[in-house]
Amino acid sequence: MTEKLIGKKEVSTFELFYDLIFAYAISRMTEVLHLVSNHTIPIINLAEYLMMMLVFWTIWTYQTVYANRFMKENLSNAMFLIFDMLWVVVLSQSINEDFESTHFAFAGSTSVLLLSIAFQYFLQMKRSNAAEVRKLALHLSILLTLAGLLGLVTIFPSLGSYSIRFSIYAVSIFAVAFLPLFMKQTLTNFSTQFDHLTERYSLFTLLLFGEAVIAIAQTVNIHHLKVESVLYFIIIALLFAIYIINYEFGINRRTSTAGLVLIHLHYFIFVGINLMTALLELFILHELNTIFFVIIFDISAMIFVYSLLALLAAYPKKNTRLTTNEFTAISVLNVIWVVVSILFRNHSLIFLVALTLIMIVLAMYWWRIVLQASQMKR
Repeated sequence: MTEKLIGKKEVSTFELFYDLIFAYAISRMTEVLHLVSNHTIPIINLAEYLMMMLVFWTIWTYQTVYANRFMKENLSNAMFLIFDMLWVVVLSQSINEDFESTHFAFAGSTSVLLLSIAFQYFLQMKRSNAAEVRKLALHLSILLTLAGLLGLVTIFPSLGSYSIRFSIYAVSIFAVAFLPLFMKQTLTNFSTQFDHLTERYSLFTLLLFGEAVIAIAQTVNIHHLKVESVLYFIIIALLFAIYIINYEFGINRRTSTAGLVLIHLHYFIFVGINLMTALLELFILHELNTIFFVIIFDISAMIFVYSLLALLAAYPKKNTRLTTNEFTAISVLNVIWVVVSILFRNHSLIFLVALTLIMIVLAMYWWRIVLQASQMKR
């Protein structure tokens, strides 16, 4: 992939302000993962969490991509952001483990947000004279409008049973989330300001790690600081270090691209961070069946690690291309961890010590990959 130097677009205070309410929404969603029944998290709760995360990620992503390509700090954009923030608040408060009881508010506010962003794209289409910009804005506006209207229809009980209405709603969300993958050429013709886009996703990831640090506090007894809590903190810090090493030194943030791989992989990165955080907290508090914990935790860890590897492979700097040997070494390390986690699942302290050691080795190896590339470049 060729590098293309472009003028740096700064992340605005409006965008950071907008992100705050989404951080709150993520923390509300994570509460669903704490509804333990018979020492497991019910599969339906996991599915609902993944769906809620997809909804919020989709809305946040469309607004972020709009801001990346079009937004300037003016009254019009500020009013749209404030309007959208209000509806994100409504959407956040409608988060509930019983989807049916809050579907009216959840699907209704989702639709309002999608239609609002659609209108913003429509206005950009009307203002622009560039053919590639008009085409992109029109396609995204139509897609968002159709998804918004389809979701709006599902809030009316008279139109069928809840299962049917929810299925329609889910289809509309999946469509608006993933159809842009089939619009690559249209999106590439008016490419993103990739440096700004990567910064927005990294800053939001930072907010998620902030929520993870807050979760650590739930395991801390001020009269008796447990070693498990200290190790929990170190593990979260190491996960953060690996992400930052990847972001700062591994990927090429000065390239011309539609950014589709970055955008969609971050859904899985967000999910991986949140699941690992919630599961570790419940594990330390001895609220989960250890077999269930190990299975879901190891899957979450793999999602996080391989999503970062995919980012490194998709947007490499000149000398940071991931080799087969490096991929194999990280995969072997993951296999070792899976075996160790199964063997020591019933011993929380040993489990956490082993995880910490594996994370240290992984972070050092990740650093070696990008450091070696930097030395080769010089």
